[in-house]
Amino acid sequence: MILIIQVYSCIGAPTIMSREVARQCGNSLYECERMTCLFRKSGWMDGEKVDKVKLAAHFDQLAKDHPEWTVAVDNAKATCMTTDLPAQGVYLNCPAYDVAFCTFASFVKNTQPSQWKSLPNCTKPRQFAAACPVCPPECFAPLVPTGSCNACLSLPRSP
Repeated sequence: MILIIQVYSCIGAPTIMSREVARQCGNSLYECERMTCLFRKSGWMDGEKVDKVKLAAHFDQLAKDHPEWTVAVDNAKATCMTTDLPAQGVYLNCPAYDVAFCTFASFVKNTQPSQWKSLPNCTKPRQFAAACPVCPPECFAPLVPTGSCNACLSLPRSP
C-alpha cells in the first residue's frame, strides 16, 4: 500500500479528495472499509453502489482544474465509471475499492513520462509502475478465479 501511495505521489497527480475526508476515514482497518468511507463522505455513494454520475462530475472538474490530466481522467471515466467492475483485488463486493483501484491504474497507465517527478525517492515507485501491470485485463479472463489476480499487487520484499 505504501508503494502505491508513493507511485501516486511521484506521478504528480492532483489530489482526488479532501484531506479532511481522508483524515476522517484514515483509521479503517481494511482498505474496502476505508475506500467506502472516503466515497461515502465525498458524496460518491448511493446506498452500497458508487454514484458514477457524481463521481464523473467530480473528475470532470478535476480535468478542468488540471488539464494535463485530461487523458487520464477521460480514460478513468470510460474504463472505471461506466459499468460495474469485476473485483479489482482481494475485496469482493466492494465497488468503492474497485473504482478507486481502477482509477489509480488508469492514472498510472496514462501518466506521461514528463509528469513523473525526478526525485531520487521516485526511482523505486517508477520501476514498480513500469514492471507491474497493475492487474492486467487477462487476470479477469473467465477461466481465472475471482480474486486471484493479486500477484501483481505483491510488493517486492527485502531478503
